[in-house]
Amino acid sequence: MSRKLELRRRAFLRGLGGVAVGLPFLESLVPRVHAQSATAIKRFGVFFCCNGVNMETWFPTGGAGALAASSLAGTANEPLTPHLAKLLFPRGLHMSPRGYGQDGGAGDDHGKGMAHKLTAQFCSDDDWVAQGESIDYAIARQMNPGPVGARRPPLNLMVGYPGGHKSLDYISYSGPGNAVQAINNPWTAYKQFMNLGVSSGSAEAEERIRKRRESVLDLVKEQFDDLKKAPLSKADRDKLEQHFSHIRELEVSMSSSSVSCLDDGVKLRAQEYEGRGEGGDFDGQYDDYVKLTELQLDVYALALACDYTRVATFHFDRGSGGPTFKWAGMNHEYNHHKLSHGTTCDGGCEDPVSGYQGMLSQIDRWHQTMYAYLLAKLDGYTEENGKTLLDNCAILYANELSDGKAHSFLDLPFILAGSAGGYLKQGQYVQLGEPGSNEQAPHNKLLTTLVNAMDIPLDRFGTSDSAAETMQPGQYDALRA
Repeated sequence: MSRKLELRRRAFLRGLGGVAVGLPFLESLVPRVHAQSATAIKRFGVFFCCNGVNMETWFPTGGAGALAASSLAGTANEPLTPHLAKLLFPRGLHMSPRGYGQDGGAGDDHGKGMAHKLTAQFCSDDDWVAQGESIDYAIARQMNPGPVGARRPPLNLMVGYPGGHKSLDYISYSGPGNAVQAINNPWTAYKQFMNLGVSSGSAEAEERIRKRRESVLDLVKEQFDDLKKAPLSKADRDKLEQHFSHIRELEVSMSSSSVSCLDDGVKLRAQEYEGRGEGGDFDGQYDDYVKLTELQLDVYALALACDYTRVATFHFDRGSGGPTFKWAGMNHEYNHHKLSHGTTCDGGCEDPVSGYQGMLSQIDRWHQTMYAYLLAKLDGYTEENGKTLLDNCAILYANELSDGKAHSFLDLPFILAGSAGGYLKQGQYVQLGEPGSNEQAPHNKLLTTLVNAMDIPLDRFGTSDSAAETMQPGQYDALRA
C-alpha cells in the first residue's frame, strides 16, 4: 500500500531498507497561508584551502566598495565573476589567537593555521589540536535537523588523504581536543544522507545500487509515483526533475571506471600518501583528484538542498601538504606546499623554484574554479520567495595561511558567498583593518558575525583565554546588509 507523502516544507521519499531521499523545497506542498509567511531555512558552509595564496594576485583590485567584473579580472578569483553580485570580500583580517608565537600556545604556524581558523582556540601542547569546537559544530548544534540536544552533526568532506601529522589533517572540532576526520569518499557521505547502510534491512538496498547500478530513485518508486500524482506546479515539477537528475548523475559519476567510489575503489588511498615520505610529492591519480573534488562538491550541494544537513565543510588535502598539480593546464614539478615556499623541498633548503609565484596563482585560480562550481550548484536551487539556495547560505572561503612562504597569519584571504537570507552585504569589498595589522581586525569576530547570521545570538566566538590579547567581542557590523 502506498504511504501518503507528508505535506510539509521539507519532505522525504522513503523506500526499501529505510532509504530516505530528501526533496528540495516544494512550494506546492505547503499550504498557501503558511507559504506566504514561511521563513527560509538558512545554511552555513566552508570551502577551505591550504598552504596560503599568492597575495599579489588574490584580492580584488580597485579598492574597497562595490565589486565590478574589473575587480576580479586578472586575479585568482576571476572564475567567481558570474557570482559577483553574491560575494562579500572582507579585507585586513588577522588570525586570533595570532601566529608567530605572539599569543603563545602550542603548534607551529601551519598547525595553528589549520586548528585556529574555524575555532579561534589555542592548540593543545601534545598534539596541537584545538581546545574548543569549530564554528560548523557550534552552528549545527543549534540549527541542524534532529531533536534538541541530539542534532545531526555537520557534513565534513575532503579530497585527498590525511597524513597523520598532528593538527594538520583537521579543520573541524566537535569539542575541545575532538578533531573530526572529514570523509574522503563521496559514496560514504552519500550513503549517510540517503540512509543507506543504516537500518538492518538496508543490505539489499545498498547491494542494488552498488552491484546492479540501480538508483535510490528505484528504491522509492512507490512514493515517487505518489508524488508525481500530487498537485504540483510546473515550477515544482521542473525543480524535482532537476533534483532527481542531480541524484542520478552523481550516482553514475561515483560508479565510473576511473573513480569507482561505489566499489570502495577511491584511488587516493593511505598507502599512496604513506609512501611519499617526509617531503615527498603526492603521486596519485590526478584525474581522480579533480573528479573527486567535483563529486564531493556535488554531495555538499545536494545534502544542503534536501535538508539532510544545514552545515557542511569541505577542504583540500591537509595543511603543509597537497598534491603536485598536473591538470587544468598545470604541469608542476613540485607539490603545493613546496611551491608555497618557493623551494624544492618542504623545509630546510634554499633551492628556489623559478616562477613559483605564477604556479601558485594557477593553483589559486583552480581552487576558485572549484569554489565557483559549488556556488553554481547552490544557486541552481530555487527556494522560498524566489530566492536561491545560495541566497539562504553563507559559504565561507578560508585558507590555512595568507602568504605561505612567510607562514603569515595577517591579511587572511576570506570570502563570503550568499547573504544568509539577507543578513550579509553582497557585491562588496569591505576594509575591516589594515592589511599589515595584527591587532585591528581579529578573525574570531568574523566567526561571531557568521554565527549571528544564522540567527544564533552570540557575543563572542572563540577562546576566553586572556593570552589571546586581540580577541574581540561583537560582530562586524560593516558586513551587515
